[in-house]
Amino acid sequence: MIDFISTEAPSGCALVWLDCAELIDNGFRLLVGRGTGEVINEPSKAEFNGLTFRLIPSSLDTSKYRCLLSGSIHKYRNSGGNNHDRFTLSEVFRVLNELSVKFGIDLNSTVLHGVEFGVNLRLPYPPSKLIKSVVVHRNTPYEAINKKRRIGVVCVRAKYEIKIYDKGYVSGLSKENILRIEYKVFKMQQLEGMGISRLSDLCDPNKVAPLLGLLLGVLDNTVFVPTDTDLSVLTEREKTNFYAMSNAFVWQNFSKAKLYNSKSSLDRILKKCNAFDYQNDLKIRVLEEWEKLMDVSQKAEKSVTFLPSFQDKEALGNVTFVPLEYSVQKSQKQFLETCSPFMPNVFKEVSGSRCCITCGKDISMNKTNSVFCSEKYNPFAKRCRNKDSNKRRTFKRKIMNAVNKNKWLQITYKNPDTSEIYTDILHGSEVAVNRGYLNTIIKIEVLHDNPTLYNEPNNPHPEVITGESAKKLLEQLTKENQND
Repeated sequence: MIDFISTEAPSGCALVWLDCAELIDNGFRLLVGRGTGEVINEPSKAEFNGLTFRLIPSSLDTSKYRCLLSGSIHKYRNSGGNNHDRFTLSEVFRVLNELSVKFGIDLNSTVLHGVEFGVNLRLPYPPSKLIKSVVVHRNTPYEAINKKRRIGVVCVRAKYEIKIYDKGYVSGLSKENILRIEYKVFKMQQLEGMGISRLSDLCDPNKVAPLLGLLLGVLDNTVFVPTDTDLSVLTEREKTNFYAMSNAFVWQNFSKAKLYNSKSSLDRILKKCNAFDYQNDLKIRVLEEWEKLMDVSQKAEKSVTFLPSFQDKEALGNVTFVPLEYSVQKSQKQFLETCSPFMPNVFKEVSGSRCCITCGKDISMNKTNSVFCSEKYNPFAKRCRNKDSNKRRTFKRKIMNAVNKNKWLQITYKNPDTSEIYTDILHGSEVAVNRGYLNTIIKIEVLHDNPTLYNEPNNPHPEVITGESAKKLLEQLTKENQND
């Protein structure tokens, strides 16, 4: 989730920082002139639990400071230790709330100058195999982070950089296969378009969730060429293309059309070799991990509150209190209501949010006319479209059964004047209804070829169609019969 931040807090924070014991013990000091006793404003720095606090005298007003805060809020959560474990959005809330309370930082007024976010993935294979397979992002080569030991690669763009590296090795856990995929923003214009410009915006799930699209976009535009690919099934020309596309610098001068054609050609070669698909594997793992990181539910501390009743009631006997077992779950809103006054109210009702009509997942990051999940953000998006398509195909099959197989229909409807319910049995070819009649339909049963078989116990129960589907069935049958 969110890791490194670079921010500038309001100048009023200087008074809190200079009076904070933790920061005074870790670098801040108050300089006073020997002769006059006047306070001397000089740049000063304090480091505390993975964060760096800087006070820089303002060039406009020497009595004020610029208050800069940077560092890893993930490490801060771990008291300045590691950042290889899972850091959920709920924990981001808690850390930012603590910074607000402890260091007087107004989250709504603190400007973001840079943000780093990503995921730590536990892999069933060594990260080094994947890292060796990374070639380019679009047409910009990935370069080794450490020339002596290839523990990871980095691709530096104009406004951001991408890192893919062995987090287990970096964290001293060389026996664990932990891969870090990291997106670091240098210029905030990219995130400002997503509504992220203040520290408080990192508390809003609706603004943080779309960052997943940037991570998946990185993987979509990264070329992977597995080094252990079996080339025995390839022709000599295909082998030449494979080796050429393994060279990152070959891609640098490609136009968009050439880039697209080369990626398509490489995909065909890798499929022919039955090479492992690192790109799709990572996309699935990133999506699954992101869903866990976005889990903002929090366990409340165990406490029981008894609300008094002021009604005059007489006890029927002595009262005995016995120990109770209880489990309390705090909602997101309740959690933030107990936070610092500097914390924003981020859990607002979001009107106009869009969800997939099949699975119900949020698709706000998709195009405005989307109604299903997108493969860009959900590798299983085809299932949503197929499920909806299957429903329509099943309904169409029922209609064709009634039309082409000479089925009988038992139609149940209500008299709109008397509310009495009637049932008619018609052959599919006899159906001809108007709009007013459709509104009275309760259900339709598609019977056997001979409706008298309906009462025989060895025959299966007929298909039952209700609601809008029943109306559509009658409309379609009416149309088919009129055409005949």
